[in-house]
Amino acid sequence: MKNQILCLIALTAPLSAAELVASQVPASAKWTLHLDMDAMRESETGKAIFARIEADHGAKLQGLKRISSVHLINDLNDITLLGDGKPEHAVALIHGTFDQGHMVDVVKASDDYSEENYNGFTIRSWKDKEQTQHAAFASDGLLVFSRQDDSLKQELDVLKTNAPATADPIFSSSGGKPLIAATANLGETELPPDASKILRLASVLRIAATENNGRFSIHMGAESKDNRHANRLRRVLDGILALAEAGNATLGNVDFQSEVTATQNQPGVNVALSVPIPAWLQIMKEAADRKKDAAH
Repeated sequence: MKNQILCLIALTAPLSAAELVASQVPASAKWTLHLDMDAMRESETGKAIFARIEADHGAKLQGLKRISSVHLINDLNDITLLGDGKPEHAVALIHGTFDQGHMVDVVKASDDYSEENYNGFTIRSWKDKEQTQHAAFASDGLLVFSRQDDSLKQELDVLKTNAPATADPIFSSSGGKPLIAATANLGETELPPDASKILRLASVLRIAATENNGRFSIHMGAESKDNRHANRLRRVLDGILALAEAGNATLGNVDFQSEVTATQNQPGVNVALSVPIPAWLQIMKEAADRKKDAAH
């Protein structure tokens, strides 16, 4: 239990890209995860993560670059994942530098390749390991991908309309561009049976991770269906943070700041975590080393 908050940070921090564009998210989306690769490459967190990935998997990244023309670390600007709450139903919006001709030639050689013109976009479909895939270039630098044809078409409709939408304030309240921005309407999302009981105490969850003024920070907002669930969630999070600080030598010996407060407008909690960047990098390194040792 003492490592749960560290696991949350370690899982969310690496997932980042350019700012989330609210108008690109359909109203039917029950969860979104935005990854800001541009911001990550400029951050100390991103530099450490990408250096580790290059050291451990550099050959694989170069191999993928030769096959697809895309280097996953260097050529992508941002990634937004979103879904309707059903298992495995997801759409990916990927901004980056693409060699469209090369990528199209690659998928044309796949099994069961087909093309469809939809609302001015060319949807390309193929099979990979018996799983049908669908993708379309919404523009030169935006690739939209999904395993569900209907979900892909819905997203293309949203991009075509480009209606204005208001960004969630949590993603701009932490004082820096988010390395990650995530939202989930947990009450309308089919969670796996082994999902953490903490998640079941919240109905809506929002997370933003940033680097600002020499510190790595996470801001989280969680809504609950009533005050009883909100109070229980606040107590659980307070306990996890206390155990994390006491159980991790690096975290316990630095200026680790945390605050869990009740929300004012409806049942729920706000969480703010902050740690000096050097300490955060050490925590990430220790977690990565443990994972690597366990794999061997």
